[in-house]
Amino acid sequence: MKHAVRAGVALLACAVLLSVGSSSARAQADDTATNAAPATPFSDSEIFGPPSDRLKLESVTTRITAFDQSGYGYQSQAGPLLGPGSERTTILEPITEIVATQGERLTHRVVIPVDIVTAASADALDKYRKKPDVLSHASRYNEAGAIDWTATYKTTATTDVSIRSAVHLEEPLRSWNGSLSATQTIADGDATLSESLLEVFDWFDHFDILGFRHGRTQRSTTTGSFGITQILTETTAVAVNYGLSVQKGELGNTWNSVPLANGKRGAEQLPTERVRHAAVARVSQFLPWNGALHVYYRLYHDDWGITAHSVEGELMQRIAPFLYVSGLYRFHHQTGAEFFTTLAPTAAQYRTADSDLAPLDADTIGGRVVVDVPLDARTKSLHFEAGYERYFRSNDLQVNVLTWETGYHF
Repeated sequence: MKHAVRAGVALLACAVLLSVGSSSARAQADDTATNAAPATPFSDSEIFGPPSDRLKLESVTTRITAFDQSGYGYQSQAGPLLGPGSERTTILEPITEIVATQGERLTHRVVIPVDIVTAASADALDKYRKKPDVLSHASRYNEAGAIDWTATYKTTATTDVSIRSAVHLEEPLRSWNGSLSATQTIADGDATLSESLLEVFDWFDHFDILGFRHGRTQRSTTTGSFGITQILTETTAVAVNYGLSVQKGELGNTWNSVPLANGKRGAEQLPTERVRHAAVARVSQFLPWNGALHVYYRLYHDDWGITAHSVEGELMQRIAPFLYVSGLYRFHHQTGAEFFTTLAPTAAQYRTADSDLAPLDADTIGGRVVVDVPLDARTKSLHFEAGYERYFRSNDLQVNVLTWETGYHF
């Protein structure tokens, strides 16, 4: 409304000035009207003034991912007394991502995920259990949601600083995290340095292996990382990143159980600190037949005795200007934690039967189809993506992952 009033005042002022001109001036204008060039229209900045720091919507993306998991693990009580028990679960995860700019320097990215889970965790209202069996409520569905906001400010033409904050809420757990990161472009734009520091704090219900609640417990995770991305040629780019993470507090979910040598089940017992190292290398290569190859390698090691190697390759092929397809394969190998066991001595200081901490090999095979439909000037493109992945590993766990994504780019 303010801009409309300003425009109206400007036009009224023009009309007044024209009306008070001398008659001779009007006559001269009449004589030369046929030879005069057409008037240049006012620009937006002349009418409304310079652009302000108002929010401008850049894109809105919605994604729905469905996970269907099956298999067995010795930490689960959904089976024989000494296991293994079922790890069956299904998850439906809708996500909305909104990207907006505020002026020429500030960009906001807001992500809102929602999880609808079955067989995920023990129910916090344990006083309503009809029998002392963690499975009676652990198999019930659970909803979770989060708000994740990242603000990126361009301090100079070559430097960006980002601040991220997020909160995650679900029935048995509350989680908060915040991070500070920066990127610096050097070597005439051919290389980019990045640094980040992330802090995560989790506060959640403490259940025993029978499903009884014993108040609250917590854990914290501090992660620092450093990376460099380098353009080697017009068609090749590489990136290397290293991260160090330190966790403290309750590092399990508290209701995982372990089969014991005395024929019973006992609680999982984990150290209260974990130091993790991860180094990642990526190569992106354009292919002459209008395709691209992404290669990824990750080396992981922690002080629990787990060393892991992950290798991934994704081949992308453009079929049309608006359509491309990709295929992906990933292989993961890890050693187990030093205290992993499927039958623990009763006097063991540390013990776990969690299948995620076991020695294992895992494979992932998948692909996706991506369509970007160009539209009018207001909405630049409409984005569609459909994907499928099959994850399976050597210790009897399988996951099918389906993804559907729709996005609008303005």
